[in-house]
Amino acid sequence: MIGWLSTSIAHDLRNPLGAIYSGSEMLMDGNATPAEVKRLAANIYRAAGRMRELVNDLASVARGSRPTVEICDIREIIGTALAAVDRQDVQILVEAPDAIEAPLVRLRIERVFVNLIANSLEAMPAGGMVRIAIRKAANFMLVEFEDSGPGIPRQIRDRLFEPFVTAGKENGLGLGLAFCRQTILEHGGEIWNEAAAGARFIIRLPLQVI
Repeated sequence: MIGWLSTSIAHDLRNPLGAIYSGSEMLMDGNATPAEVKRLAANIYRAAGRMRELVNDLASVARGSRPTVEICDIREIIGTALAAVDRQDVQILVEAPDAIEAPLVRLRIERVFVNLIANSLEAMPAGGMVRIAIRKAANFMLVEFEDSGPGIPRQIRDRLFEPFVTAGKENGLGLGLAFCRQTILEHGGEIWNEAAAGARFIIRLPLQVI
């Protein structure tokens, strides 16, 4: 468990580390306006906080502590995940008319959505749309995640959630979706992809502890 978690955290540290590096580089140029300085400092602060959370999660597991399960509103978790990424020119729509709560390990479910959103952003450098729709279905919640990007490459569709499977991503490790699947399974849920013009994933999570 420690080996798997440490590998996935090393993968997830790349996004906040990249935000800190690029933000610091722009500040060092000395040409930023006061408003830009404030925005960059806020981005660096959030990215550093996320890195601290990831390292604390690993340290907790190394000490033998079990992750804390909380009753969480999935809308808040998705909102935090959105704040952790640079949306660029991508429009993100979240369709969740009602609060839907479930017992979740907050940080790890946040990481699931950070990974999915980051993958979509990377696939749409010229802009596009991400749609996240949440609804109840019996004793589960269903989260539909779909983007307007080029979709999943045919050659990896059948192995999409296996570790180290990647295609067309510069310096990609192929760990993000494997971590997503492992986390959802640990919550008693499922994640799968469906045929669509872009990338489309369905996440099913229980509304009660299983």
